[in-house]
Amino acid sequence: MNSLLTAVVVAVLGLPAPVPAASEWTQNGYGAGLTFYNPDERSLTGATVGAVRQRWEISTHGGPECEVGREPLVGGGNVYTSDPGGVGAYDPATGVRRWHAELKRRGVTRMALSQGFLVTLSYACDGQRAYLNAFRAGSGVLVWEVQLSAPSQDMIVDDGVVVVDTRPDYETSTVAHRLATGARLWKLFGTRGHGLLSAGGRLLVRTQGDGSRAVSIVTGATIWTTREDWYAVGSDPAGSRFYVGGGKRGLTAIDAATGNRVWESDWPTPSVTADRDRVYVPRQRTVICLDAKTGRRLWAMHLPDGAGQPVRAGELLYSPSGLGAALSIVDAVTGRVRGGGMPSSDSHPPTVAGGRLLLTDGSRLRAYF
Repeated sequence: MNSLLTAVVVAVLGLPAPVPAASEWTQNGYGAGLTFYNPDERSLTGATVGAVRQRWEISTHGGPECEVGREPLVGGGNVYTSDPGGVGAYDPATGVRRWHAELKRRGVTRMALSQGFLVTLSYACDGQRAYLNAFRAGSGVLVWEVQLSAPSQDMIVDDGVVVVDTRPDYETSTVAHRLATGARLWKLFGTRGHGLLSAGGRLLVRTQGDGSRAVSIVTGATIWTTREDWYAVGSDPAGSRFYVGGGKRGLTAIDAATGNRVWESDWPTPSVTADRDRVYVPRQRTVICLDAKTGRRLWAMHLPDGAGQPVRAGELLYSPSGLGAALSIVDAVTGRVRGGGMPSSDSHPPTVAGGRLLLTDGSRLRAYF
């Protein structure tokens, strides 16, 4: 039913108006698919984004050198971020802290919101130990903690499962834990996600010396295999495709269910941003927009410094650049300039949700709206 017909039916029948989907950002790449695309953002548009200004600023880590600031998450009426000595939930309107959970002398590597939990992957400052923690997202109460068998640097959460990927200089493995309890579900030896993400509940992992394979995030069972040395750099919003690097050419679109190629391009890239119709590729000091159906180049825009991970939210594309260089905000379809100028970081993609633009440089988090 289109929006005009919906409005007519609501008016005639006296029904309550439909509530739009909440604009949230629950994992590093928006969700488990690492699309870096928030389709539900409605407040920040081409007409409004030029009027935003900085409203508050907080510190994202404390004194120990091992503490690092992470990109914030948005959900359940809170902003979640690393903060001095742990992680915390903050009022999105004021930046006032609502709760704090201590992770003493640890650095936070990843965070995820799912099913009422805030899950963190962290490492100890004084050793090689890594931990998974699950807190109640509304209160910060610790639900469970698991010390991992090997140092880990990546994590995603999907279908009630937490998956971690070990560091390449240690045991090569991919391990899954149950979200509700932290109990281990499965472990695959000799595999590495190298771009850990879930496309419709499927993970793409590399097998040492033996190509790649897609596995179920719930069971770890193999779905398909290939001799190609593929690694995922993104997926589409429907979870039907992996966008992969590796192989003999550049960025390649793969059917996530079968492993069949959809198209190949000449654009090598370590990451992508994907909506339903377009794929945005950061390369050097440029962001290139490709047609998602064919891989054909549509347009490109130049940045003041090295391109970081672009973010699409609503009708806009946000592209960080360099360290402190100006954020570029353009129309996601045409590439026309719509705003920007805020200091950005190519190492920390923006979080855009709930009508707010959140930017961090790893030390300070700033909110614009």
